[in-house]
Amino acid sequence: MTRRALWLAGLLMAFAARAEVFDTFGFSPRATAMSGAMTAEAKDYSAVFYNPALLIRPADSTFGLGLNFFRPITEVTQTDSSKVLDCTYCTPPDTIGSSLGIAGPLGGKLHNRVALGLGVHLPFQRLLHVDLPDPNRPFWYQYQAQSERIELFAGVGVKVFDWLQLGVGVQVLANLVGPGAETQVDLFSKQVKVRQVDSELQTRLAPNAGLVVQPISRLRFGFVYRGEIMVNLRIPATVDLQGVGTLAFTIEGIAHYSPHTFNLGVAWDVTDELTLTLDGSYEMWSRAPSPYMKISIDLSGDVLKALGLDQALDLQSDEQAPGFQDTISGKLAAEYRLNKRFSARAGAFYRPTHVPRQNVPGTNILDGTTLGGSLGLGFNFDDPLEIFAAPITIDLAGLGAVVLPRETRKEATDTVPSYTYSAKVVGVSAAVRYDF
Repeated sequence: MTRRALWLAGLLMAFAARAEVFDTFGFSPRATAMSGAMTAEAKDYSAVFYNPALLIRPADSTFGLGLNFFRPITEVTQTDSSKVLDCTYCTPPDTIGSSLGIAGPLGGKLHNRVALGLGVHLPFQRLLHVDLPDPNRPFWYQYQAQSERIELFAGVGVKVFDWLQLGVGVQVLANLVGPGAETQVDLFSKQVKVRQVDSELQTRLAPNAGLVVQPISRLRFGFVYRGEIMVNLRIPATVDLQGVGTLAFTIEGIAHYSPHTFNLGVAWDVTDELTLTLDGSYEMWSRAPSPYMKISIDLSGDVLKALGLDQALDLQSDEQAPGFQDTISGKLAAEYRLNKRFSARAGAFYRPTHVPRQNVPGTNILDGTTLGGSLGLGFNFDDPLEIFAAPITIDLAGLGAVVLPRETRKEATDTVPSYTYSAKVVGVSAAVRYDF
């Protein structure tokens, strides 16, 4: 298969998914080992997520396939014994999946001027999981079903000048919407006369754009903007009770929300062997919608109206704004290249929580300020079977994080008791990469 044919096949496959697990756990073991401080430093396919302007940085095309495992170890402890705490969602699932990335320059007169890239995360168990927990059940906002979705970033990088690179990309997601379900029932004959469902996955896009400024050969500044994106769920249904009235109800909700994000990073090649990186992120969580389901029910009809019952069963669930706050987080990392075959990496990060204390009724969102660190290494070797002309690279990474303890003090009239919570997150990532 020619290089152009490989690119075309990859791009056609890519526009069916979206990405964001990359931000929580990292895209590629190198990025995970460096705690995601990649805004000015990504130099392989991971640039499609961290900064599409850096796609032009590698001189050759690069392909990688990885496996990821991350486990949240959570603790939720009830402090009020007078009530029962429903802990259905107190233990979020593991994040288990694979990642795939490809990037490289175009040929001809655009060689070393324009490059394309894509990255995909494929969860092992479910391609998409939408979970809207009950407000009276505590759940972990960052970890409950957030990783259970296909994730994609695709982009293009352009070298405008030797010191200036620009990049644009797209996130792809889908909304589950449509007319919904329609049924018609004859209560007297007890027959269902009409039954149909019409819903669809509608494509949803969000931008991913970045730039890199390199005033001197060893110093790079990067800036990235990623647009807000989410899954909109709307499932309406109507039941026509012939001769009686019509029952209409609608279930709505928003899941897999990611805020407008602005990243600023700097990378400094201190020597030929050592690179230091520093990243800062501003996330606009104050715009986040409620993570809870909204339901509305309407019963209407001439017979019911005549009896004065047309509004007796109408209802709409309460909707409470989550009150999230904008956050500023930081990451720093280092990579030391012992020789052309072996590299060692380390990183650390600080992520403040955007979730306020859950002391009020009707909300139980678990999250806390998170401190973490990571380690990793990369090494390459020549193919012993001589199938591949260039060396094969293996990247490995491990991550550990602590969600600092918090306490929720519920009012005496609340049906949910008071509780404390904290968590640890551990994980490993491995990938094989080939530059061709």
